[in-house]
Amino acid sequence: MQDVLNISGRASFVRRFVPVFSLSLGIIIISLLLALGAMEVLSAARAYVAGEGLWSKAQRDAVYSLTLYAQTRDPRHHERYLQALAIPLSDQRARLEMDKPDFDYTKAYSGLLGGDNHPDDIPGMIRLYRCCAEYSWFRRAVSIWEEGDSYIAQLQHLGRDLRAEVLSGRNSPKRIGAIFDQVRAVDAGVKPLEDAFTTTLGEAVRWLKSTLAWTVSATISLLIVLGVYLSSRLLAQARRTEDNYRLLADAFAHTADGIMILDNKRRIVTVNHAFAAITGYEAGEVVGRLFARPQSVKIPGPTIYAVWEDVRSAGRWEGEVWNVRKNGEVYPMRLSLSAVYDQRGGEIDHYVGVFNDISTHKENEERLKFLATHDPLTGLPNRTEFERSCHDAIARARRRGLRLAVLYIDLDNFKPVNDTYGHAIGDELLKTIAARMKQAVRETDTVARIGGDEFSVLLADLDGLETGHIVARKLLHLLSQPVMTRRGAHHVGASIGVSTYPDDGHDPRALLRLADAAMYRVKQGGRNGVSFYSTPAGLPETVTSPVTDPRLASKH
Repeated sequence: MQDVLNISGRASFVRRFVPVFSLSLGIIIISLLLALGAMEVLSAARAYVAGEGLWSKAQRDAVYSLTLYAQTRDPRHHERYLQALAIPLSDQRARLEMDKPDFDYTKAYSGLLGGDNHPDDIPGMIRLYRCCAEYSWFRRAVSIWEEGDSYIAQLQHLGRDLRAEVLSGRNSPKRIGAIFDQVRAVDAGVKPLEDAFTTTLGEAVRWLKSTLAWTVSATISLLIVLGVYLSSRLLAQARRTEDNYRLLADAFAHTADGIMILDNKRRIVTVNHAFAAITGYEAGEVVGRLFARPQSVKIPGPTIYAVWEDVRSAGRWEGEVWNVRKNGEVYPMRLSLSAVYDQRGGEIDHYVGVFNDISTHKENEERLKFLATHDPLTGLPNRTEFERSCHDAIARARRRGLRLAVLYIDLDNFKPVNDTYGHAIGDELLKTIAARMKQAVRETDTVARIGGDEFSVLLADLDGLETGHIVARKLLHLLSQPVMTRRGAHHVGASIGVSTYPDDGHDPRALLRLADAAMYRVKQGGRNGVSFYSTPAGLPETVTSPVTDPRLASKH
């Protein structure tokens, strides 16, 4: 490991001075970019000054054309009025769009273009507005611009009134004179705003120029100071590099994960202490050898052979594989393999493997999986697992033309025992009953606990339903027997409802629901009995007491 770090250290020592020179170049480039940015901002500000001139001229042209239209009734003058008014209205639309938090760039661009602004100036105008519209002099200029909206709206309204008067044919001199007076009043009101906007915009440009000059100067000065500081830090870091590499070597050696470095032929170059602790192989036993599994041992699941192609093609692989310790023990491990490329040619130079033993994790995972599907008290499957088993059994029965039965079992007198003697005795009783029921059915059948004192039994792969009837009676007989606990014998008994596939239902939930309904009939009839939801031919509908039958002595 030390040899590898020494080689890397010498290469790094040559490269660590490059940032000093790169930093100087970066300062120059950033300074140029700042200067170019300042020029763009000033250009956009000048574009707004030019745009104000276009806005003012368009407003005067609109007033002039509307005046001529009032005097001559010539529609061409009205058309010129509309064309002139379109310029400030288009600028207004652009400003309103740029005021939105999530503005539409295309609409803003189209609005400024409709205001006769030069296309090359528009992107800069949009950026300047979005950036600076809320600051200092620009905020004042925008406020004056917004104030002018009311005058433009009045001028637009007066143009519509005049047009309507002319087209009506009345041509009332009094009415037209009144409109003309209002047009002159609008024109007189706009003039001070235009002057104020021009003055304010000029002040904004001068403020912006001064601000940019100070910003650029301060930034360049800061970059120079930062460059000197960073250069000194880089030189100081060079003196600490050797210590850092020694620290890296110590971390490599003492980390809890197994680490190995391999050459491009997959031969092990070096390993750390955790590698030996996990695999049982010391460094001297594996250095120079291929990272591979023993050929004589059969390993389950994916092996390390399966991952090399992915590492070569994608540069990295991570997942779970199986390996063999020196003592022959097979164990699962979480492995991450990464290809490290030669910076000059882009070819794989070596591989880095990091792994850890996940045997304990796998055991915990299996335990959690069991708890998710089983009742922690009795160890029986829970409702979810029962429904899954039932679903599989139905699919199997459908393919083979078989039947199955679902038994819903409710303990009749469990609650008095639990209330009288406490939960500990109640739990002991439930575990005993669960064991009895498991012993009474085949290994291929399923006994589950689906509630506090409620159980279900799945009798799968039945040729006929007589077997289901026999097992139900057998369980009734067993559950009618006394149950011994630390507090003595307890007589519990049970009510059992039975539903069958395909007679009663075709899915697990339906079969459980119908078996529950059949069990409820037993409860209503006095408890301690068996009832089929739909009674098979030749079988009694309900059995209400344990029955002595030689066939009940053995499993079906």
